[in-house]
Amino acid sequence: MTPLSPGVATATEQDTPAAPGSLRFRRLWLFSPRADLAILGIPLALTLVAAVASAFLAPGAADNAHRLLGWTAQNLLGNATHVILTFLLFGVHRDVLTAAPNQPRTIFAGALGMLAVGAALFFTFYADRSIHTFAVAVIFNVFGMHHTLSQHRGLWSLHGLRGGQAGLPAPSPLERKLQQLYVPLLLSILLVRIFFVAESAAPNAPAYLDVGQGVVLPWQTLPLLIAVWLGYFLLLFRSVLRSGTASGPKVLYLLGMATATGLALVAPSWGYVMLPGMHGLEYYVLSARMLEPREGDSPRLSQKLIWPAMVVSMLPLFALGVVHGFLLDGPMRGSLGIGGGAQAHPLLRALTSLGFACVLAHYFADAFIFRFRIPSIRQVMLRRLGFSASPRPPLPAPSAQ
Repeated sequence: MTPLSPGVATATEQDTPAAPGSLRFRRLWLFSPRADLAILGIPLALTLVAAVASAFLAPGAADNAHRLLGWTAQNLLGNATHVILTFLLFGVHRDVLTAAPNQPRTIFAGALGMLAVGAALFFTFYADRSIHTFAVAVIFNVFGMHHTLSQHRGLWSLHGLRGGQAGLPAPSPLERKLQQLYVPLLLSILLVRIFFVAESAAPNAPAYLDVGQGVVLPWQTLPLLIAVWLGYFLLLFRSVLRSGTASGPKVLYLLGMATATGLALVAPSWGYVMLPGMHGLEYYVLSARMLEPREGDSPRLSQKLIWPAMVVSMLPLFALGVVHGFLLDGPMRGSLGIGGGAQAHPLLRALTSLGFACVLAHYFADAFIFRFRIPSIRQVMLRRLGFSASPRPPLPAPSAQ
């Protein structure tokens, strides 16, 4: 290639006019092409393959296929095992814990409180499921789904920040409004679907999660929920694609969000496998990125030891998941698929209760360390994520929960 002569004006990639709907990928991947695509592709591929295979299997074999995939999403893909990584991050990089005044005291007190209350709640749940069935279902499907959707919104914001750093147009006011609406709207739609709409068109069909709520809305309500979901995402993609060059990785991620939430609406048994799988994989790569040493850090954990340390810290929860895999009876349902296998084993019941309590403690801690509207927290977390500060007004606060 002949070098350019001095003084010759040339159009840069950012200055070249682009037709609405054009996509750019170069320098816009959030983590890397492989990681970004794996977050979306692995859960979707496993879910679709298992769903198609189960359609040709006998009912018992179909339940086994769903149970195996649900276990994989919770353990290997990390929906239940990743929760300990938040506390590993505190131990490796203290600035995450101390980014705001009084934050260490708040996080430790709140996390310990959640640990104690959660352990007591689940221990009594396993002792007598009739006492807390409704409460447990609400906790892990309201808080759990809010947690998952908030992480979607957070990564969406980070994609916007990445695009701004690469010279792409700022998100439109409409996209920002839709981003603010994402968590409350999708949370409402999905909770109505699993708790208050009949699972199928069969007469007297219960809700997908039947916790004794009584009469539910007819299955014919589902098209209304799908229409709201479809209208939201059509408006979103129109707003993203009409303003010129758009980030290809961001559009792919939004497609993944739409696919996972749409699948949870149409076929909850499979959607509630893809959603947790995405959530766990996202947190794996987020944690690995934040655990990396940055310039000026004291050497606590070398780059080579990041993934081994993550795996070792998750082994106790993974071992608990392996035991439950042998005891689980019937397909998994809901965010964490809480089964009754621990009911007859006091020690396993105690360990399982403690494991679920760790999940609640992780929810609490994450809610504080990702408050990007607080300048000191934003500065620390963007540094940990490998982003520099952006001169543009911040997007709605990322929340990688």
